[in-house]
Amino acid sequence: MTKQRESRRIKAALSCNWGVTEDCPRSGTITSLSLKGCFIQTKAAVVEGQALYLNCWLPSRRWFPLRGQIIYHLPRVGFGLTFTDLSDSDVEMLNLLMDYYESGPRPEAAEED
Repeated sequence: MTKQRESRRIKAALSCNWGVTEDCPRSGTITSLSLKGCFIQTKAAVVEGQALYLNCWLPSRRWFPLRGQIIYHLPRVGFGLTFTDLSDSDVEMLNLLMDYYESGPRPEAAEED
């Protein structure tokens, strides 16, 4: 019997900045997203267990700040982050973001209607 994930996980291509301080000096791309965490593609070296600040660049062209802890890393590929201290509004935004990516790419002309 295969073990299934506890929550919905979607593929994404979401630019982000991250770091151990709020200024988030490193950059990467979120390629997988769930309510529990994400995978950040980056070549930067990280330490498992490290707490991070994360700023996601939303399709609505604004920053979405989150906090998390590194749960695993793949050297020169990226790392898995579990979210910490999520508020109800953070969960709501994550659900909206996952809905957006599940619906597929949206032509810009359709957004103007």
